Amino acid sequence: MNNDDQTTFRRNDYQSISGEQEFFVTPLLRQAIADVIDRYPAHLREAVCLDVGAGEEPLRRDIEKNGYNYQSLDIAQNQLNSIQYVTRIDVPLPVGLVPANYFDLILCTEVLEHVPDWNTAFANLFSLLKPGGIVLVTTPFFYMLHEEPHDYWRPTDHALRHHALMAGFEVLESKRLGCGWEVLGTLICSTSVCRKKKTIFSYIMAMPLYIIHFSLKFLLKRRLLQQFAELQSMFYLENIFVFQKRQIMSFKTT
Repeated sequence: MNNDDQTTFRRNDYQSISGEQEFFVTPLLRQAIADVIDRYPAHLREAVCLDVGAGEEPLRRDIEKNGYNYQSLDIAQNQLNSIQYVTRIDVPLPVGLVPANYFDLILCTEVLEHVPDWNTAFANLFSLLKPGGIVLVTTPFFYMLHEEPHDYWRPTDHALRHHALMAGFEVLESKRLGCGWEVLGTLICSTSVCRKKKTIFSYIMAMPLYIIHFSLKFLLKRRLLQQFAELQSMFYLENIFVFQKRQIMSFKTT
């Protein structure tokens, strides 16, 4: 494999990569994923979940706690050597590697922004899922560039809905995560003020910006401004969707 093939495309543990850039999005995302998993527990003892882009399998405990047998797929093996299926999700799946119509639940969280071919990816998700099974998908909408050069998309919820319907899924749930304050907080925490020239005049002119930047970050992270006003915005942080593969209807003839 070349270096591109060995890149693992997802947040490995859903912990903030620093105390800054992911301060707002990580708790939102972690809680939203946990809530969906809790709403769709396994109804059969042999129910199986596939975690696509599993990385270090941070969701494994929650999945198994809800009664699923956990399996994982990723583009490269992880440090624990626990990935069952090592392949891309947006290529024709190797024959016999991953069983079709097999999984009751598929997770695809923070993965699709790194996947070039969505048509193939959605077709594979559909083929792997049992009729009646569900897929949980999350993707960022307002977020910094990461894992370059394999950072391709910031899809709207409309794009996700379109691709899901085209693949044959039914949309059960959709939600935009993150209010205007959390978007602003993410932007502020992803930026820094730097002087262009090392002069006294430049320092004096930049000082108000340092103060404003620091003050906004301080107030937003402690959620002090949020107590007094709502910040309306056309931006949001994350998409979260639940898709279902429709049951195959059978009709008896007499």
